[in-house]
Amino acid sequence: MNTLKENIIKTLLYYDIFKHPLSSYEIFSLLPQNSISKSDVIKALEENLKDTSQISSKENLYYIGQNENYIELRKFRESFSKKSWKLARAVTHIIKRFPFVRAVFVTGSLSKNSSMPDSDLDFMVVAADKRLWICRTFLMLFKKIFLLNNYKFFCINYFISEISLTIEERNIFTATEIIHIKSTFNSDMMNKFLELNSWVKKYFPNYKIGDPYFNSSGVKVNDRISYLQRILEIFFKGKAGDRLDKYFREKTVKHWKNKYSHLVEKDRELMFKSTINVSTAHPGNMQKVILNNYKERLNKFNIEYNE
Repeated sequence: MNTLKENIIKTLLYYDIFKHPLSSYEIFSLLPQNSISKSDVIKALEENLKDTSQISSKENLYYIGQNENYIELRKFRESFSKKSWKLARAVTHIIKRFPFVRAVFVTGSLSKNSSMPDSDLDFMVVAADKRLWICRTFLMLFKKIFLLNNYKFFCINYFISEISLTIEERNIFTATEIIHIKSTFNSDMMNKFLELNSWVKKYFPNYKIGDPYFNSSGVKVNDRISYLQRILEIFFKGKAGDRLDKYFREKTVKHWKNKYSHLVEKDRELMFKSTINVSTAHPGNMQKVILNNYKERLNKFNIEYNE
């Protein structure tokens, strides 16, 4: 198997996990290989289509095997995602009013325009320096008290500080999430985030940082700062705010250790990272599940998994 064909299959296999066919432009941008042109990719795709046991195509979309149903599924998801973007924008208007929220990004299935009726709305929140845990605590309290702990429309599972925008975990899963991320509040911060995570080009060398195709949601981004937020932040300035932020972090770390004491510490720390500048909450450890699934698919095609 030549290198280009192998890399095309690698790319399609990752998205096969999600039953998501790709266009030739998407394959080119997501290919783990540079020094090639879009025409090279298109030519290779046409040649590989002769062996339909591996790659098939319909309506200018490509997928592994004989999975034509993926085409209609993608169309449905894209149509449903248009409605979800309106909801995401409305929820952002709530999130941005909380103390120390500096930016709101959409991640997960919606960031890829691949939402389903049962999908969560996943958000990443960028918080002010030294106030991440105050920011997180108030948002979690709001969700528990006023939304009855509903995750579907208010799933904020990733907080990072405005001074710590570089993501430490570096693999195809995190790189994929980053290149699809979209802003619903503070587009300038998102541009900065993407620049600081340019390491994703190790995985996708043809991807252009900030490519509108991947990083634009199609909905208007309101970057205006809330006056309510400015007023609320007055009460948490100085050393008192520092102590409260530290207190909330320590309480959260203790909570995760008690609730998930059955987990291996390494896995728990990855799923529930709780540092001064980062807070994650991924009980299902989706990253590990998807990476293992990807390895299995590569093995079936006798393709080596490289990280």
